[in-house]
Amino acid sequence: MSSLSPLNRPNNTHRKPDWLTMLPSDDAKLWDDFRGGNEQAFTRIFLTHYDALFSYGLKLAADEELVKDCIQTLFQKLWRRRDGLGPVALIKPYLYKALRRTIGDETKLLRRHRLLLPAYSDEFDITYSHEDFLVAQQYSQEQSGRLLAVLNRLSRRQREAIYLKFFDGFSYEKISEIMGLNLQSVRNLVHQALKALKKALLLSLLVLYYT
Repeated sequence: MSSLSPLNRPNNTHRKPDWLTMLPSDDAKLWDDFRGGNEQAFTRIFLTHYDALFSYGLKLAADEELVKDCIQTLFQKLWRRRDGLGPVALIKPYLYKALRRTIGDETKLLRRHRLLLPAYSDEFDITYSHEDFLVAQQYSQEQSGRLLAVLNRLSRRQREAIYLKFFDGFSYEKISEIMGLNLQSVRNLVHQALKALKKALLLSLLVLYYT
């Protein structure tokens, strides 16, 4: 298998190789091709999902080098173990779940060797910022700040569920698989988070109206 470092990804300004556009877009077929040893299919999966995986990984770990290493480790394992992998209907949520587990394992290992770090938890500490939470233009900077403050006061699992639902567009079912929670728990997490956000927005609008 050739190196899949993100530094080797083609420049977006260049025309994509013919094989990238000719391969079928169907995830199940692409995955089966990869399982069969097709390196082009494998590379296409990597190139297609790298940026999204990197963004999600940064939310989980906030360490660029760690996230890059974990993505590299994940894809190396996938290639080595391709013969034993089962069929996959949707590749993106499968990779998210696998990366979440990889980062969790690596974080647990690092914390074990750094005695001052807290015990490992599978609830990642996602934090939002103005850069990745673009509030609609009709909201003032103060209103945007209020929403971001509320987002970052949500529980860790609520923040992750909101990210997966509204930033990556996953269904509740896929979020359930990625986070390892039952479906109703995921629905409850998102519902309670949205209630808090709506309350903050309403309060912000009331303050704006009466000032």
